[in-house]
Amino acid sequence: MSEATTTNDFRRRLARHFYDNSSLPKAAIMAFGDGGHNQDGTSKTPNPNQTQLQHEVLRKTLTSVTQEDLYSVTGKGTISKPEAVGVSLSEAGLLDEAGNLMGFKNFAPKIKESDETYEISIKLKF
Repeated sequence: MSEATTTNDFRRRLARHFYDNSSLPKAAIMAFGDGGHNQDGTSKTPNPNQTQLQHEVLRKTLTSVTQEDLYSVTGKGTISKPEAVGVSLSEAGLLDEAGNLMGFKNFAPKIKESDETYEISIKLKF
């Protein structure tokens, strides 16, 4: 899968937080969508100016949030077997508690089958 893109909006919110100690909500939600690919099945080039997924179909509370190294944070989201069956998933986004997109990734479409649990991790690097 492709590497995650940190949004410019999130970077601005980080800078503002360090300037004036404004609130910075925690990572809390994974959004899943089917708009991250081109008609030929290739993933769309990520645009860091995005503030939402291209076509969101589902939001889930994060399964976990970890810090794998000193310069990143990883959010993991899971779609259970009965959810999003038949959807061609091709994008996922890490959102904060307020619903702001922090980062996302686009990838080749994967049709979600009814007997599958689908899990994705988004690692934001700082």
